[in-house]
Amino acid sequence: MNRGIYPVVAGAITQERQLELLAHNLGNIHTTGFKKDDSVFGTILARSVGQPVAGFDLFPQVATVRPDTSQGTLKFTGHDMDVGLQGDGYLVVSTVDGLRHFRGGQLKINSKGELATQLDDPVLGENGPIKVPAGTMNIDRKGIVNVEGRQVGKLRIESLPPTTVAVKVGDRYWQVPNQVTEATNVEVFQASLEQANVNPSMELVNMIKVTRAYEQMQKAIQSMDEMTERMIRSANVQ
Repeated sequence: MNRGIYPVVAGAITQERQLELLAHNLGNIHTTGFKKDDSVFGTILARSVGQPVAGFDLFPQVATVRPDTSQGTLKFTGHDMDVGLQGDGYLVVSTVDGLRHFRGGQLKINSKGELATQLDDPVLGENGPIKVPAGTMNIDRKGIVNVEGRQVGKLRIESLPPTTVAVKVGDRYWQVPNQVTEATNVEVFQASLEQANVNPSMELVNMIKVTRAYEQMQKAIQSMDEMTERMIRSANVQ
């Protein structure tokens, strides 16, 4: 068996994984607050019998996937129940699985009269769920919630320490780490939604590049396979 085929196969698998990530990003360009995923490449030393061969035993791989948490564009919707954030911060949501971070989106009033996400999870204020009585609701840039001019709560907004890597839970929520800080450089925009931070043109260009690289690796695999077959036939003739 030609050992040189293994790194090429690993490279093809890596390109296939990259293609999946790009497709996932493009599929969420209309998901409010979505943050695209970026792949981090690495290599892994194969466990092979005999002495390692330079270049043959180092397999490429997608070492990890990291979300790009850069700001998405805020789009004015005119709907009072829409909320978007500008800056490095997250709203805090109470779910059946525990607390989750949330970049904002289309909110509603749940059956308990609480401000909640479309998944019916309460959006927390500084003192717990925010009860919203009947009337016109207004949320200012600092996250203070008023109904008919009376303050009913203030949105709990948190930031992550600089060394903390944000971890996704689905496409809308984020895991709340053990250490968080109160956000000080975040503005709340009512009647606005944060768009996905995906650049469709760049993602399509990257998808074309990855597809071409994958095709080249397929051709290399086929050439190596044909070479091995010719060698076997030649050995049988002798």
